[in-house]
Amino acid sequence: MDKKTPKFASPSRALPPGRPSAEATWELPRDRRAAVAYSSCMDLPDEPQIRWILRTTATLLQHGAEPVRGLVQPTAEFFPDAFDGSPRTVAALMLRVQEHAGLQDVPVELAVVTPEGQASTVSCSSGACGGMALDTKLERVAPRGEGGYRVALSAGELRNPTVLTTAFVRAVAYMFLSEAGAFDALAPSDREPAVDLAAVLLGFGVLATNGSYLYAKGCGGVQVHSATKMPVDELALALAVYCRLHDVPDRIAARHLDVTPRAHFDESAVWASSNAALVRMLRAAPDRIAADDYAIGESRSWLARALGLGRRRPARTAEDELRELERELAPAAGAAKPRSLDEGKAKKLAEIRALVDESLGS
Repeated sequence: MDKKTPKFASPSRALPPGRPSAEATWELPRDRRAAVAYSSCMDLPDEPQIRWILRTTATLLQHGAEPVRGLVQPTAEFFPDAFDGSPRTVAALMLRVQEHAGLQDVPVELAVVTPEGQASTVSCSSGACGGMALDTKLERVAPRGEGGYRVALSAGELRNPTVLTTAFVRAVAYMFLSEAGAFDALAPSDREPAVDLAAVLLGFGVLATNGSYLYAKGCGGVQVHSATKMPVDELALALAVYCRLHDVPDRIAARHLDVTPRAHFDESAVWASSNAALVRMLRAAPDRIAADDYAIGESRSWLARALGLGRRRPARTAEDELRELERELAPAAGAAKPRSLDEGKAKKLAEIRALVDESLGS
């Protein structure tokens, strides 16, 4: 990779389990990436996870989780700064992510933890850090007593744009939730995955979804890891919901997704389009979403939706049978004489009429 040109549009795929910590960052050849990742049919998240995504999305929307720059893509349009892993370019990348979220005025101190466990400050937006030594037991994001936040990175993360950008996106989403007071509305067990969901709603869904499914090459072969708390299928669904909320064409979101995230997104986009009315409820009826007072529809392709295919036919009523029988007994157009009424059909017609009259009179 040319160190003077940021390669966010085609980042390497690597990372550690759980939270991103860059013990090792590896990049697979493109032909091998495609071979190990793609499945033509991806499952949606289970219904409890879908309901959690919708419920938490409604909560975050009420706390102002809206995009500032639209859907942020891993391209030079959104990340024009040269990146070479130096402290200066790392700080510039962090500030760029903050700007895309509208949080550029929040003071941020960046700290890098080496494999030996030593930590040093590489950047501080206030300009007053001076390279002081830091406690090595750092959380990813921690509030600072004098205001702002401290963001901790591992040294290996600086070598991988996907891992580093995902870490910054999650850090900024954490800052948003903290500044908006949204953490108080979330159960403690929901707060970490809600950071990922907030990142999607702030416009970082493509970056977060790519960061949720990464290949790492080790002694045992190729392994898949994630730099997010939510798995790829859930983030892909959240991204599809975001696209419906903001009228973003699916092809725009899919354009810069990696192979497996895109396969999940394609399936999720069909689901979101099939449940467009439910997605609108996130803003229009958040109380119903919070109470799980809704039904989730099945996924149907755009052609099936246009033709009305795939829907269950309603049960036939007595009125339906009456109309059908009357049509069947009606005289043919232009016939000289009406057809004689079969005695059995006439009796059935009389019974159905009686049932209809009884139901209308009750």
